[in-house]
Amino acid sequence: MLVPIKYPGGLSGYEPVKQEPYMFDQQACFALYRHEEQPHSIMKDDHDQWYFAIRWKLDTLTEVKYARQIHRPSYMAENTTLKLVDYLAKISCTPQMNDFDKAFVHTTVFADKLDDVPLDRQLRMANADGEDDPSVIQTVHSIENKYNGQRTRFLSGFETYSIATLTENRDYLEHIHLPASAFLYLQYFVYFKQYGRIPSKQMMARLLGNLWASTQAMNSAWNSSLLTIEQIRDR
Repeated sequence: MLVPIKYPGGLSGYEPVKQEPYMFDQQACFALYRHEEQPHSIMKDDHDQWYFAIRWKLDTLTEVKYARQIHRPSYMAENTTLKLVDYLAKISCTPQMNDFDKAFVHTTVFADKLDDVPLDRQLRMANADGEDDPSVIQTVHSIENKYNGQRTRFLSGFETYSIATLTENRDYLEHIHLPASAFLYLQYFVYFKQYGRIPSKQMMARLLGNLWASTQAMNSAWNSSLLTIEQIRDR
């Protein structure tokens, strides 16, 4: 998850993280700092916007929905656990995201066989919706890759500040996606949502940017031949 925040006031307790130069089209696109003792990081982009970043392992999509809340809505029961709200308060970190009440999120899900995951559930992953949320969109937009004969699908949420990856390839998941690609793609996504462009000339980054553009309500500048669009059918 990534949350725009106010300047944290200093970098004591953080150490800089070196990022590979090929990741972005300019070297100073993001400056990343990992906390020496806690599981979170902070980051500054080249527009001087700061972010809080953290990754959690959660068991259900409903947990994902609640975990990415950055404010506690007045309608929500006080005993509802909001992990991000509580964590930000604990470290005295102030969100700077007044037009949306949730963090940017990249949800990753492993499945033994990708085709066994129904399209309506894939859409919930993409939108970071809970299991009991109403369905508004009935379309899934995605791109896929195949690595060692196993598939990985990249999904885009519809105006939800969320993306998802569904994979049946455990080797890719454990050795490529979680250690590197998951956070990198979230950085691309946040930059795209904040500033309207992908800060990379890499092929995968450009294909993801086209996918994300396809799920924006007011964006028609995308190439339909470079993604897959599937309709969810009533059962």
